[in-house]
Amino acid sequence: MPFFDKTSAFFRRVIRRLDKSISAWFFLDQWVILTTEASELSRLAWPNFRPLIPPPDRYWSDPFLVSREGLHYIFIEEKIYQTKRGRIACLVLDADGRLLSNEPVLERPYHLSYPFLFEYEGQLYMLPESAENRSLDVYRCTHFPTRWEFVQTLMKDTYIVDATLLPYDGKWWLFANIKENQNRSSLDRLFLYYADTPLTTDWKPHPANPVVDDIRRARPAGAIFTHNGHLVRPSQDSLRRYGYALNFNRITKLNLLEYEEVLEGRLEPPSGKRILATHTFNSNGQLTVLDAVIRRRRKSR
Repeated sequence: MPFFDKTSAFFRRVIRRLDKSISAWFFLDQWVILTTEASELSRLAWPNFRPLIPPPDRYWSDPFLVSREGLHYIFIEEKIYQTKRGRIACLVLDADGRLLSNEPVLERPYHLSYPFLFEYEGQLYMLPESAENRSLDVYRCTHFPTRWEFVQTLMKDTYIVDATLLPYDGKWWLFANIKENQNRSSLDRLFLYYADTPLTTDWKPHPANPVVDDIRRARPAGAIFTHNGHLVRPSQDSLRRYGYALNFNRITKLNLLEYEEVLEGRLEPPSGKRILATHTFNSNGQLTVLDAVIRRRRKSR
């Protein structure tokens, strides 16, 4: 029986790989951006989202949002497949959600993603992920939305992903997943740091680190926001696949000694094979944006 069990398992693996190869020949799985005017978590529903579909040579993901003077500016990771490297781009939408332009705004000789935005002392800053460079760098906007200048490195020699800042109770808190060594994953351990200002290298590790150790809810998935008077931290569920679903975690304790959160809500891909994953959420009261992997039929080869 062990021989037949092993043989059966082998053929199941072969069939899965063949199915995946055949699917990839006819279909393209692509990260896209979705928008809706709904902002209440209870009102989020897949039919209410409008898609922004990139050209077939790239994907768009990790949307962060600024709305000014009747326009919506969505900062994203744009990865062109041929370059195998992400850069930060900005999608500009009118008040009706129509795409007006798409322009790259920040590019480096290494991969960039997750363009977290924050304001400090009246200026707009970006904290993109640059884990490939083993650094966490801050950029200041000098001409909105296209020009950004390097300010400083907050952390170096660290594989840190999806860093998310929160000003709270007199401190700046930094949430991020860290890949501690080659044997670890960047998906399952959330680390917390704090400082008096966001523009510093003096980030103190929280004594409870890692504050979350669970691939289903650790990795950040957008800016922390307030809902019904409570702080809510979006996070990724990557158990089934990378970036499969979104969790909304209510923060119940956040101080220099303790951190606790409980699950408040969840958004999974709908049944079927059209939408396969979603892993970033942001909302500013005027517009809600998220990303999703959709399956598109390829044009005839």
